Amino acid sequence: MEAFLTLAKAELTWLYVEPARHRQGIGRVLLCHVLEAGDSARIECTVPAGNDNARALYESAGFVVVETKAGKLAGNERFAATGHVMEWHRP
Repeated sequence: MEAFLTLAKAELTWLYVEPARHRQGIGRVLLCHVLEAGDSARIECTVPAGNDNARALYESAGFVVVETKAGKLAGNERFAATGHVMEWHRP
């Protein structure tokens, strides 16, 4: 599997692209499809601090950071981490 995206209600829980396929537009295509095809007025995601490429992708699609959290993040409960909660609102 080269890439996948998981959306649960109004939360984008996973957007993963195999490292060998980074910077080829795959993540952008998946993200744009969800934003265009969905009917949610708002979508949220959490980007780990330090993942600047992911944050730049989301920001380029209109997401903004609304909060930064430290502690056990969903999907990463075994390790402490810092994540930026980002939101997108349908124009």
